[in-house]
Amino acid sequence: MRRAIVLMMIFALVLVGCGGSTGDTTVPDPPKASAFQKGDNQKLNQIIAGWQSDVPAMLEQNAIKKETIEEKIYQSTATLQEIADFYKQQITSDKGWVEVRRMPGLQNGMFLDAYDHGTTSLVVGAFDAAQVGGTGTVIYTAKGNK
Repeated sequence: MRRAIVLMMIFALVLVGCGGSTGDTTVPDPPKASAFQKGDNQKLNQIIAGWQSDVPAMLEQNAIKKETIEEKIYQSTATLQEIADFYKQQITSDKGWVEVRRMPGLQNGMFLDAYDHGTTSLVVGAFDAAQVGGTGTVIYTAKGNK
């Protein structure tokens, strides 16, 4: 499970491009979410640790400056569908981000998408924590600038 999630995140990072526009690149917190608190679920903790080590390294390999990378991890009571809909509305419609093509989106208990806004890239990954014995939806975001 951890490997599949990390591989999907890496796939997203490879597809993240760059552009030239400027504007509001703030990313709102997902619905019904709070900061993720590490707990006793070792599988869940391993997935989070994998994201925190692998994703910034992949962003750097794709020309994102290390000092600009911002990672956030949330736990939410929202469904994966609500999370997917939220980012589609809040990021692309309301803020002018462009969705990276050929992303898996929502499938098989996971959501993975990437967005560009000028020279800023954002990767969003989420999964149903019940798959690893947890509760709710875990959401990971990584944003950085070229």
